[in-house]
Amino acid sequence: MTTMRKIFRYAFTGLLAVLGGTACTLDIPYENQLSDPSAITSVTTARELLASAYDRLPNPEFELSVLSDDFETTSLISRNSDLGNLYKWQTQPMTNLALSLWQGYYESIAIANAVLERTTAITPQNESEQADLAAVNAEAKALKAYCYFDLLRLFAPDISEGGNRDGVILKEQFELGFLPRSSVDDCVSHIRTLLTEAVATENSPETVYWLSQQGVRCLLAEVELYAGQYDKAAEWARLVLETAGGYDLFSEANYLRLWSGDAGPESLFSRHTTTSFYLDLRYDTEKGDFLEVAQKLAESYDADDLRGIESIYPKEFPGETVGQTITMRCLGKYNRMNWDATEISCIHKLRTVTACFVLAEACCLSGDGDAEARTVMNEYLTRRKAQPLDESLTGDDLLQAILAEKQKEFVGEGERWFDLKHYRKGVLADWTQENGGRRIDASDYRWTLPIPQEEYFYNENVTQNEGWPKIEN
Repeated sequence: MTTMRKIFRYAFTGLLAVLGGTACTLDIPYENQLSDPSAITSVTTARELLASAYDRLPNPEFELSVLSDDFETTSLISRNSDLGNLYKWQTQPMTNLALSLWQGYYESIAIANAVLERTTAITPQNESEQADLAAVNAEAKALKAYCYFDLLRLFAPDISEGGNRDGVILKEQFELGFLPRSSVDDCVSHIRTLLTEAVATENSPETVYWLSQQGVRCLLAEVELYAGQYDKAAEWARLVLETAGGYDLFSEANYLRLWSGDAGPESLFSRHTTTSFYLDLRYDTEKGDFLEVAQKLAESYDADDLRGIESIYPKEFPGETVGQTITMRCLGKYNRMNWDATEISCIHKLRTVTACFVLAEACCLSGDGDAEARTVMNEYLTRRKAQPLDESLTGDDLLQAILAEKQKEFVGEGERWFDLKHYRKGVLADWTQENGGRRIDASDYRWTLPIPQEEYFYNENVTQNEGWPKIEN
């Protein structure tokens, strides 16, 4: 295939993707926003275009939870082969998931790039517009960093396996290009730069549907923890907690608001939605769910633990014989809201409690911060009405305890998969999940998702991840 023909096919495919994509809720048609620079003439229209970048963010929370050890299968799983195969880490559903996530994150990045390029031509009319424009640009950079960070953790080897290995593609201009994958280290450096530029802008939006300055601080804490910069991670995490008013933010009332259809003060960044979430978990209202919370995890909650009360939703269903009933450990949170017909208006993408875990992990990993790590966790656990950690815990034992509490907090929200990937050759090296016929070793190539064919077919500079085929036709 000639270079010109390749460019034409790539551009034509991209145009079809834009024209056939999810309809945007904004007044300006999505394709016009991206093709007509004159449509972005004010801070208002720039904000509207940025809204479509937020709208394109994927929601992989459920699928990543399925791939982790949050769930176990029920007898109904045989009626959903796609979900059952994803649970078993079969390559086809993982390939399908990879394509969906790759496209979604890069669509968000492309729109954010368009925003940043076109806001340079906007002249603010007053100080208020100037502040609003600064906020738009800061959020566009933060959103790009958010997307790159997820892409890096999904589609690249973990940074502990070598910072010189292939990361993801840094697409920094809204134009066609055939770029190679940057190294993991270069990707981290670029993400850090975007967030550092974004955090310099004071930005406290009225709703959690925009990335605030506080949200950027929390993202910086996560990125530095991932990169092994534990002092920097702890510094950013402490700032998040101090700015939030301390641990009293994690009150019972604030926690319950997260799972009642309202974002609440604990949410740093949520994606607005008008559709139900986690419906793929349910078979039907008479039989129950395809998956339930893993028994070992469910039994690890204390009786009064708010996390267990909100995360486990015991429901009775008719058994196989007349008069028999079975109780399923249904997931709570969004799934419980579906069962109770509570409207789901937001999907939590970033919560302040993340800073607690970043701080505890960073202190523990630094080698001399075990005491602070225990204090952080116990301040948090007390407010969740859970048993505090034993004061004798240190080192790897302490880190394992922190990660166990983190799974209890974020069960069903996809966070566990990232921890398993990051720590699977360290303190979680003995992790296996044999229920349902799967056993995933730490060296398994599927811990890194495949680069979609749609990307490398038109871009010969893109390498495929180890173990995954590179289909040439």
